[in-house]
Amino acid sequence: MLAKPRFGFLIADVYRLLRRTFQSERGDHSLTQAQSRVLVYIARSQGIRQVELAEVLEIKPITLTRLLDQLEALGLIERRKSPIDRRAFQLYLRPAAEPYIAMFEQLSESITARVLDGLSDDEIAVLMKALTHIRERLLV
Repeated sequence: MLAKPRFGFLIADVYRLLRRTFQSERGDHSLTQAQSRVLVYIARSQGIRQVELAEVLEIKPITLTRLLDQLEALGLIERRKSPIDRRAFQLYLRPAAEPYIAMFEQLSESITARVLDGLSDDEIAVLMKALTHIRERLLV
């Protein structure tokens, strides 16, 4: 038996628990968790190409295409042909997505405040700096 938690497992557990908490607290609305994730990533990167989004989400392009078809049918996103690659589509939010994004942001802030409760501002700053450093090292 391992005496201390391993870094990767701890990070994975925190991520899993955050996703589970977010899913359980997001309430009843018409979007699945997968659709919600797609919307959030498009909001972060308006104009992202479909192939790039599939890579970021770590899902197959055909799976993403189905999700995008659903979101487009709901009037939440739009696909635009890329001006530099006619075969590619770029993704943008439509105004109807704004209430969902606002709800997700509010919920994220609420959960973040709860899980960081008890840490000082300095401890939070160190945590964020360390996580940012780790992410940058992994992007290399």
